[in-house]
Amino acid sequence: VRIDGAGPREAQRRHDIGIVFQEPALLPWRTVAANVRLPLEIDRGRRRSTEAESLLELVGLDEFRDYYPHQLSGGMAQRVAIARALAVDPTLLLMDEPFGALDEITRSSMRYELLRIWASQAKAAARKTVLFVTHSITEAIVMSDRIIVINGRPGRVVADAAVELPRPRTQEIERSAPFLDYADHLRGLLEGAAA
Repeated sequence: VRIDGAGPREAQRRHDIGIVFQEPALLPWRTVAANVRLPLEIDRGRRRSTEAESLLELVGLDEFRDYYPHQLSGGMAQRVAIARALAVDPTLLLMDEPFGALDEITRSSMRYELLRIWASQAKAAARKTVLFVTHSITEAIVMSDRIIVINGRPGRVVADAAVELPRPRTQEIERSAPFLDYADHLRGLLEGAAA
């Protein structure tokens, strides 16, 4: 595995990898802004290409900078975690079921919020590569240009499928015939792999 020409350890050392977990993992004694600044404070030697304030604006939480995690909804806390992961300006963003603990309405909203954040990066070349882990077929199709279906134990790749749906994607796409075709295809792959 190579990330911008480097192995995983070197990429991690260079802060080319950001990660968002299933739970936001925010420090409860730090404000929203302080949680976002944390990786920048830890790595004092690195030039700060992205400041916490602009990241909070990007994720729509600039008015909540002085709030504490217990004052946030689940979706807001996850947006703070996304901003924190973006603080080091990583090349690769790993997202391990980041919306899995959210209710369906918030989860759906967060999909499109993440797509907006990703698309807002000025140039396509500057956009992050995102590896997004999910068990949701809808989420996989909405978020992806490519879906890799992995079987249970032992883990093996069952399928590698391109998603050729137009961007920007909106909630209306979930009712389109091509979207439903992708969903049926993926469901068939998953059911076949489970058999």
